[in-house]
Amino acid sequence: MPVRIEGDAGTMSWWGMQLTRVADRLDDLHTAAVLAKNLPGAGVRVTSARGDAEALLDALTADISEATLLGMVLQEYADAYERYAQPANALIDDIEVAHGEWAQSSAAADDAATLALSTVGSAWDGLAALTQNNATEAAQTRDLAWQRLSSLIAEHGEYFAQWSSAYDAALAALASAGSAGMTPEARAVFERLIGTSDPAHVRALWNEHPEMHPELIAAHPDLLGNLDGIPYDVRSTLNRDRLDAMLATEPDGDRREELEAIRRALETEGSPPPSLISFDPDGSEQVTAAIAHGDLATASEINTLIPGMNGNVGDMHAWGESARALNRAAGDGAATVVWFGYDTPNLLEEPGMGRAQDGAAALGSYLRGLSTLSPAADINVIAHSYGSTTAALAIGSASDGLGVTSLIAVGSAGFPNDDAVIANLTDGDPPRVYATVSEDDAVARIGRGTAIGHSVSPERLTDVTVFDSDGGVDSDGRPLPAATGHDSLGPGAYLEPGSESFYNVAEIVRTGEPGTERDGEGSERGFWDEGNWWISDEYAFVDL
Repeated sequence: MPVRIEGDAGTMSWWGMQLTRVADRLDDLHTAAVLAKNLPGAGVRVTSARGDAEALLDALTADISEATLLGMVLQEYADAYERYAQPANALIDDIEVAHGEWAQSSAAADDAATLALSTVGSAWDGLAALTQNNATEAAQTRDLAWQRLSSLIAEHGEYFAQWSSAYDAALAALASAGSAGMTPEARAVFERLIGTSDPAHVRALWNEHPEMHPELIAAHPDLLGNLDGIPYDVRSTLNRDRLDAMLATEPDGDRREELEAIRRALETEGSPPPSLISFDPDGSEQVTAAIAHGDLATASEINTLIPGMNGNVGDMHAWGESARALNRAAGDGAATVVWFGYDTPNLLEEPGMGRAQDGAAALGSYLRGLSTLSPAADINVIAHSYGSTTAALAIGSASDGLGVTSLIAVGSAGFPNDDAVIANLTDGDPPRVYATVSEDDAVARIGRGTAIGHSVSPERLTDVTVFDSDGGVDSDGRPLPAATGHDSLGPGAYLEPGSESFYNVAEIVRTGEPGTERDGEGSERGFWDEGNWWISDEYAFVDL
């Protein structure tokens, strides 16, 4: 289903007017400086005043241009939001109603067709004719409902495409506003880099202009360090330098603790050492970052670990230990990224899809970039809890699965209630989907049972490979502990090295299949097993 476009045209328009006023006042100051520069007379004071005026003119020229551009861009953003985003948002309620009508009429048509088939050859010809007419009318009603729904979705798509183009243009212009000191050639390349949402295009532009790399990096290290399609070694250097610079001045507090946690995660020994492939302390509510363990440029298996509810960069070090253990278990050629690239939900936000929708956009861009820079590698996404909701939305919303080889959901909070997303994930093409939920994980089941938009249990979907996390033995007969709750890391957790769940994840990455049999040797019965038949997953009297 289409999503609402967030924005505030009024606020942007107000700021646009304020910046235009600033530009006008700076222009008045510029005029005064010109007069001062041309002061008649001689003497030390007059010469000094002329020199000061000339220096002020040099500074004002760029500031006036920047303020004028910012004011213009913000006003254009506000105008575009009113022209395209607001009409698109207004259609969503109609689309939801039309979708409900189509779903209802489709079910009615199926029922009518089934009834008509059951009366074929009936002794009473009138009954067969009646049910056939009803089935025909029901099918026509369904088709009309589908036509209306399709028309509304197409109209929304047109508005959304126009808004997307306007948004990209505004983003490029805003980014270029801080590029007044760049040469015109470098500025033109930079605007093209920022103005595209395709990592393949970014990579091509970057490779075409090596002579401009120093100038581009010097002007915008913060943007290039997070731009999907830029080589990861370049991004890692820029982001690490920025992190170190921030820690040199950051005061004590929660934010400093998060930045220090990222640095600790980077200081772990490894060959190659961990690399900070994305780092954005200001772009969202939470500090976001991604750290790669292993060489992404040469890896044949690239894994991405995605956290769920209440995850934050303070846990980067612990997730890094799991990432390195996964590399060792998967074998030579494996690299694993710990991706904290979205604002994870808290307990109150978890039932909704808001955080997943925002996170899916960032994850989709990251995965596109990964496929662009490492086209020969298998890409595996291992997502815990609400992270699997976010990952399923991102990957399932793309017909090509974003180039992902496998999506592995552990303790999923539920996949999105979106037929198109689920169809893309279960159509038999990559990605191949795997899922496990511990028999002692109440939190995942409660998450699905209370969800507004993500109540689909991946373990019940067709073509999903379900694997165990309730205890087993490895290929050498050694015991593998069970997941005893919902945690991602630590004793009794899904991604704790040495656990059955972790062993199966590593085997899926290595061979494409889980390493233990379902309910096999060593498997432990949990609270949610078939013994508790009234709430069991197996019997589904309560769908959790």
